[in-house]
Amino acid sequence: LLMSIGSYQQVNALTSGSSDQADSQDTWGNFADSVGSSEFPALWLTLLCTQIPAVRSGMVLLGSANRGPFAPAAVWPDPARDLTHLTPAAERTLRERRGFANRRIVNSDASDAPVYDLTYPLLVGDALHGAIVVEVADLSGAALQDVLRQIHWGAASLELELHKRERVAGVEARQQVFALLDLIAVAVEEERFQSAASALVTELATLLHCDRVSLGLLKGRQMQVQAISHSATFGRQMNLTRLIEAAMDEAVDQETRIWWPSDDETKLVDAHQELVQQQGAPEICTLPIRVRGNWEVVLTLEFPTGHRLSTLDADFCETVGEIAAPLLLCKREQERWLIVKAWGVARKQVGRLFGPAYLGRKLVAMMIFLFVLFFTFAEGDYRITANSTLEGGELRALTVPFNGYIDSASARAGERVTAGDLLATLDDRDLKLEQVRISTERAQYRRERRQAAADHDRALVRILSAQIEQAEAQLRLIEEQLERTRIQAPFDGIIVSGDLSQSLGAPVQQGDVLFELAPQDRYRVKLAVGEADIDDVTSGQSGTLVLAALPHQPIPLEVTLITPVTTVEDGLNTFKVEALLTEVPANLRPGMEGVGKIDVGERRLIWIWTRGFMQWARLQLWAWWP
Repeated sequence: LLMSIGSYQQVNALTSGSSDQADSQDTWGNFADSVGSSEFPALWLTLLCTQIPAVRSGMVLLGSANRGPFAPAAVWPDPARDLTHLTPAAERTLRERRGFANRRIVNSDASDAPVYDLTYPLLVGDALHGAIVVEVADLSGAALQDVLRQIHWGAASLELELHKRERVAGVEARQQVFALLDLIAVAVEEERFQSAASALVTELATLLHCDRVSLGLLKGRQMQVQAISHSATFGRQMNLTRLIEAAMDEAVDQETRIWWPSDDETKLVDAHQELVQQQGAPEICTLPIRVRGNWEVVLTLEFPTGHRLSTLDADFCETVGEIAAPLLLCKREQERWLIVKAWGVARKQVGRLFGPAYLGRKLVAMMIFLFVLFFTFAEGDYRITANSTLEGGELRALTVPFNGYIDSASARAGERVTAGDLLATLDDRDLKLEQVRISTERAQYRRERRQAAADHDRALVRILSAQIEQAEAQLRLIEEQLERTRIQAPFDGIIVSGDLSQSLGAPVQQGDVLFELAPQDRYRVKLAVGEADIDDVTSGQSGTLVLAALPHQPIPLEVTLITPVTTVEDGLNTFKVEALLTEVPANLRPGMEGVGKIDVGERRLIWIWTRGFMQWARLQLWAWWP
């Protein structure tokens, strides 16, 4: 905001001297005539400040709604005056979206003078467009309230002006959208590429009042003019066509827009200058457009004298090109005969293979031929590949022994634990209170039994003895439950699932699974073998497992069980085959996935590589054979 104020003071002087004539009829007339212009905020601020007593300075900040940056649009009384001391008040108003009065002390040579910074946000609906900041001398409470009311009421006209500008901008945006849709509709309605391109550039020239609009497409390494506005046909060898193509190449080579006359000395504009000299086009703008990552489309627009294409219109033309270019290219491709397309692709590839250059492609073709020759006669290990999952040899579930609450959690999934390690505890306060209560009842029953024995009341003694036994049984149950509030690891292993660190104090029900524990030294592998390969798998075969987490560490395995039940995975029937690891690395974890390969025997490499295709071909032939 400080930089914006400084920039405004250096390059903008909207109302110099306006304070001297603020009360005149001319100022009010200028204010009424400035509606919709850039001078409106300055004249509005001048009228406001001249009607406020003891005003020292004022400032209006404007910017993009809710986004900013907010910069000074008007300063009173002198645009060159340093108003950076109003920055804190302005920033607070923009941040809090409300007006306020901030009293501060101004140090001067004579004495310290108090002043007020009065601020008010400019809101149009819920959108923040800026703020008003006025600096006044120290006023009494009533006078200060009057000034605040004047700012509040005066801001209504400024907010109304901002609202009108928003409406105008919205109308212009809608008009551009409608114009864009009309241009695209013109290109879509035409069936042929040439007619679509000609109609598009003609409509664009009419819309922007151009003398001529040319459309060029990349062909090889150079641009080629495909359509010129208001021209159904044109010669490729025409001098005009060659000059326009040169200007297009110039813009594509520099990958930037080029205007003529040019105001950027760093750009090369020789081709544009030659086009102007020979064809007399006073104003030119060439727009290269990127399509599919390449500069494939260029628009060259020529205007009459004094009509220079604005940046907004240039962006609009680029948008038209970006949307229409794929459509035009698709029409051009569709117009080619299918056999011509196929022949063109084949000739192009064969020419690259047997013609000059493209050494890499020739080497690749030679290598493919040698590989096919080698695989036809060489033999190798035939192995069946299957997606694999690592599971624990057994999986122990640690459940909640009774209804309660989680008190603490000292372990979580992925950690290695040893037998007896504490994994979690349940809240035992209720159990301890129950234990104290039952112990008290047992002591009471014992006193009553002694009194009954002293009174020789045998029936009561027997009743109290039974109640004492019942209380002791309840105490033993509670002691057992207190012991089971400590969830401990039953053996050495790794926690497969369970994380109670985010559930402390949460209620749990009896039977809820808190942790799942798998041993560290016993694992089994489940392989999903396709039904086309299951016939080659037998128990006792060896193989190798490579896990995604340990691709550098092959693990040997041995097939132990082939299940007769199929499952569907990714649309294919697979059989579950179980295998045991003959070696167990220390860094394994249950749930790891990878790829397992089962060794079957020696086969020819060409048979191994084509086996799947040959099986599919035989099946299809059998299905279609009468």
